[in-house]
Amino acid sequence: MAAGDSKIFNEFVLKERNQTYGVSDVKSLSFVSDTFASVSADLANPNISSVSVVSGGNVASSYTLASAVITRSTNVIKFDATDIGSIAKDASNPTTVRCAVVFNNTSAADDLIQIFDMTSDGTTAVDLVNNDFVFNFGSGGINTATV
Repeated sequence: MAAGDSKIFNEFVLKERNQTYGVSDVKSLSFVSDTFASVSADLANPNISSVSVVSGGNVASSYTLASAVITRSTNVIKFDATDIGSIAKDASNPTTVRCAVVFNNTSAADDLIQIFDMTSDGTTAVDLVNNDFVFNFGSGGINTATV
């Protein structure tokens, strides 16, 4: 896997289509030490406890995603939010950040929505000790669906 790869959790899609979640539910992002390959999109009821959240220094345990919105343009549905901004390098930042997860912070167990690989090779952690870091979802948003 490589930086930018992502997968949506199948349980999230099921619960979303069954209207378990509300459009106004709070979405958040956390950084985790798990490798992208080690986290299955087919987990039964994946939640924030299914992954190893890391924090410290300038890295918070979670970031609330501001302005989360779902839009449609012709046949493309897009889920997007404001990017979290930059994280300044710091000797106290975690040394094991490999992925980021987006989760439903309103659900009782903080159900996982999607995971993003942040490594260049699937295993090497991002260096937040020696380098400033910016996490952006990109022009495609958090995810899109073409119907």
